[in-house]
Amino acid sequence: MIQYTMHSEYRSAQRGLSNEEIEYVYQYASHLHRGGALIYFLREQDLPEADRRWDWAVHLVGTALVLSSDGKTLLTVWRNRRHGLKLIRKKSPYYFRDPEKWQES
Repeated sequence: MIQYTMHSEYRSAQRGLSNEEIEYVYQYASHLHRGGALIYFLREQDLPEADRRWDWAVHLVGTALVLSSDGKTLLTVWRNRRHGLKLIRKKSPYYFRDPEKWQES
């Protein structure tokens, strides 16, 4: 079960995603660790064969769920069917903090 933040509830309402649709994406999407978060992205090949004929399932292709690194809290949701996976793969795999970079000279 995923916990929702206020921001994720707001964004899912903006994007017209119900809790059931979010759970569906969470169940079937591929996931990657990027930028200190766990990102679930639903590709067309991730859809089960039986669901590929349903418009509601095909409509979810390109949906991304950004969860906390432990995978329990949904931070935000977004959609980009055409370039979404490319944008995710460009992100650095981990969030690095360089303390020397932030010190004043």
